[in-house]
Amino acid sequence: MNLPTYITGSMQSQAYRTLREHVYTVLEQYELTPTYWSMLGSIIEAKDGVRQVEIARELHVKAPLITAMAKHLEDRNIVQIVQNQFDARAKLLALTPEGKKLIKQIETDLHSHLQQLLTGLTEDDMKTYHKVLTTIVANDAAIAKK
Repeated sequence: MNLPTYITGSMQSQAYRTLREHVYTVLEQYELTPTYWSMLGSIIEAKDGVRQVEIARELHVKAPLITAMAKHLEDRNIVQIVQNQFDARAKLLALTPEGKKLIKQIETDLHSHLQQLLTGLTEDDMKTYHKVLTTIVANDAAIAKK
């Protein structure tokens, strides 16, 4: 890295705070937090449902937190608990039809809200940004295993 770490660190902190503030602004309208949003992302990406323990592992949180969050989302008719077709003992979280509609609406609102912040960035820039973040997380996981 050629830039001094204090410059990149300061810029990273500023960007994080800015993005976080804008994301919270949108998610608060739906009575959600970024953790709920990440959980919902895990569920929708799984297509046929996902076990709560897998979400906990992915989000690096304890399973009881996911259980409580799942109950809250179930009470709001956003997620449902479904039977695992391969293991009758295992329960999966899946989106309800209302949950799928909500996800689309939030995604549209987030894109619209964040678009101004992303002005001047190309699709390739965004792919590179995602690759950088993914690499950092993967490298951290590799270091933790040592």
